[in-house]
Amino acid sequence: MECEHLDGNIMGKCAICGDLVCGECFEEIFNTMICSNHEDIMDEGEWELVGLYTSDHPMEETRYFLNEQGLTSIMVETDDDTIELYVPVVEKSDAFAVLGGEGDELLECKGCQVQYSREASACPICGVNETAQTESD
Repeated sequence: MECEHLDGNIMGKCAICGDLVCGECFEEIFNTMICSNHEDIMDEGEWELVGLYTSDHPMEETRYFLNEQGLTSIMVETDDDTIELYVPVVEKSDAFAVLGGEGDELLECKGCQVQYSREASACPICGVNETAQTESD
């Protein structure tokens, strides 16, 4: 549902659904604009990190893939050119399962349930490296 404030100043697009958002109906989460249609997940505590990627990762494809599976996601660009991918807490396990094996350039930490770029070689959250995870499987 697009913004219905015909006289409102359009601020941009919702980072979740892409609908236009005006100054009257936008909300901010992770320094990113979302529309009021997502009021049930406007608290940052309602989201879980499932991926940390480099800026060259095809994020729109990843988000489209999650959306096709009925999963909500939001991507946040950080100051250090990392892209964080978040999903609602209740969808984290499903999202992690869907993202599993997405490509050879990605590693995944089974403990933290997060994907990350192979360049990191260790989970950015817990610090466990790929070799240690493989040996424990």
